[in-house]
Amino acid sequence: MRKATVFGILATLAAFVTPLLLPGTSLAADKFVVGWQPYYISTFQVAVIQELGLIKKYLPGTEVEFNEALHGAIHTNNMLAGKCQVAYMAVMPGNIACSKRDQADIRFVSNNGVSKGMRCALLMARADAPDFKTPEEAVKWIDGKVVASPRGSCADQFMRLSFEKLGVKPAEYFNQSLEIIQANFRARKLDASAIWEPTASRIGNLAGEGVAKIIATGNLIGNQDIGMIIMRGDFIDKHPDLVKGYLKAELEALQFMMDPKNQQKTVDMIAKYAVGMPKKALWYSLYGQIPPEVGGATPERPILL
Repeated sequence: MRKATVFGILATLAAFVTPLLLPGTSLAADKFVVGWQPYYISTFQVAVIQELGLIKKYLPGTEVEFNEALHGAIHTNNMLAGKCQVAYMAVMPGNIACSKRDQADIRFVSNNGVSKGMRCALLMARADAPDFKTPEEAVKWIDGKVVASPRGSCADQFMRLSFEKLGVKPAEYFNQSLEIIQANFRARKLDASAIWEPTASRIGNLAGEGVAKIIATGNLIGNQDIGMIIMRGDFIDKHPDLVKGYLKAELEALQFMMDPKNQQKTVDMIAKYAVGMPKKALWYSLYGQIPPEVGGATPERPILL
């Protein structure tokens, strides 16, 4: 299993949770909405929370509605409109949400996953691309090529920073969804793309279809991947008891996923929500290892939760 900074993450969450509940407080609301992304690795624990019944355990009598979307921007819009109180996303869309203080008070609450650029900052090239000696050489190959990523995502951030730091200028840089990127790799209409797990494992040559291959990771430019939970400020201020209860559920789900004996159970749970995603790709995205020659950490890759 991928070793991890996740222990530090659990400690951070625990330190945050402990002071939230004041003596004598009780549940003050009977429903709130959580936005998550079944096809984004840093939200997989939401599937585990639901399958283990952790809401009933830590928030008895409270209804939590889980809203699914393919990227964080949808949840950002819902939070700004007051339709969502809690959401999971990467730093880039999270920064956008938390910066719109004229529309709503949205806050970063916890860090639920860190990797050295190997969760969301994964650069994929078409299967017949050359075998590069270094990740730097791989990124420079993109110069003059047709590339894509979902705009405003953590992958987009990695692409833009890589272009800037290595002086790369693609012929075209398209804003495409994960579905379109996969289809274009299969149709050989795309030279390269930055995407995140588990889609990278699904189409990659290590555990998937083999229509693309990883040629670099965020390790190349020190681009850390950070998964975040953000919440509306009015929800935090009015219902600290609900925040604490939800974060306790989050902690238990992460601990469950970290236990080696639960690997297959975890994959089976996630597969119920990431419909159509092969279990092999789900397993590899969580517990597999990216080769060091393309930017995988050594001696082993951090856990990607």
